[in-house]
Amino acid sequence: MGLRRKRGRHRRRKDRTLPLGSAVIVASAVAGVYLTAAPEGASAVVSSVYVSPQGDDRDAGTLESPFRTLEKAFSVAKAGTVIEVRGGTYYPARTLHSSVDGTARDRVELRPYRAEQVRVDGSRLRPGSALLALSADNWTVTGIEFRNAPGGGLVCTSCAGTVFTNLSTHGNGDTGLTLRGSGSDHNVIRNLDSYDNHDDATGGKQADGIAITHGSGRGNLITGVRAFNNSDDGVDLWRWASPVTIEHTWSFGNGENRWHIPHFRGDGSGFQLGGDAPTPSPAHVVRNSAAWGNTQYGFAALGNTGAIRVRRTTAYGNQAAGYSFPGAHARLERNLAVSNGRAKADPEATAVSRGSHWTPGRSSGWNPGAATPPFVTTDPVTARGARRQDGSLPVTSFLVVADGSEVGSTME
Repeated sequence: MGLRRKRGRHRRRKDRTLPLGSAVIVASAVAGVYLTAAPEGASAVVSSVYVSPQGDDRDAGTLESPFRTLEKAFSVAKAGTVIEVRGGTYYPARTLHSSVDGTARDRVELRPYRAEQVRVDGSRLRPGSALLALSADNWTVTGIEFRNAPGGGLVCTSCAGTVFTNLSTHGNGDTGLTLRGSGSDHNVIRNLDSYDNHDDATGGKQADGIAITHGSGRGNLITGVRAFNNSDDGVDLWRWASPVTIEHTWSFGNGENRWHIPHFRGDGSGFQLGGDAPTPSPAHVVRNSAAWGNTQYGFAALGNTGAIRVRRTTAYGNQAAGYSFPGAHARLERNLAVSNGRAKADPEATAVSRGSHWTPGRSSGWNPGAATPPFVTTDPVTARGARRQDGSLPVTSFLVVADGSEVGSTME
């Protein structure tokens, strides 16, 4: 598979450091409203604003008199604001955008009120528009379904300290969740289901489940994610210059043209751990994760020659090889490849594999000197089921090694 060029969609964020005792007015490029940030170092008073389908934007935004639209709530948000959303489906007229920073002490939060079910639907947005676009630090977005935007679901540009947790993003016309831009440090994507995203206009080649792309930043973590049935890849780290950690994540069923897109060009690997010159070769870490049923590779370096670390992962039933690391100085330990397709042999393989049922350089991608341990089941139905109450991955025996061998993902 050749290297691809994905379109660059970010702009470098300007320095947003505020002088002590001052405030900054930040113009929203998308929503056309003005948001006020608290002075750096100050402690804002934590306050909640409420949104309800039965509300009115002329009201006070209290629990008793909530706003009607998320756009209104975003327009008044500042450090320490909690936007509490009552159950129902919301149809924003424009992208929900903010450049207002929270702080480590006073975060900005977007969440459902109690356990009410909140859906944000982008079907009324202009072509190419994402549902949520942040260029801000120290936000928490939790417990909401983002769907049907003509552009991506959520886009975070040069964010730091932002947490996305217990979300779903699906049916969007680009990637479900994108992190991009420089200075994107210490962001967390946790317990996300990102699926069915497909970009018809570009032949399916842009819509991943998650893309951390075209930028850099330390300490970014993907954990507890299911990225599946997307037109391109499940998880894509294309042109990202810094190490990313991926753990307890499943990527499956990506790259199949379920939407009958003409001239389909989706790639369909589970985990693209790639880089492309002139980007440095970051040493990404993947552990206790699984890729199955993808139309390309399970785990692929995609030109990243760095010291990638892959430990206790499983590649099962992918149409290309389970693992593809040509030219990478990868270190792999206790990985399991079963029933995958074949790839071109790499006689000069630089990857090193220990204790794995996979040997670098072999076209078949598996180690003929090791017996394949049995699985408890190869039926994925429980892996596709409901998550646990805390939002973590469902309990499953799919691809769990039956004999207790310490190889492959634990599927937890």
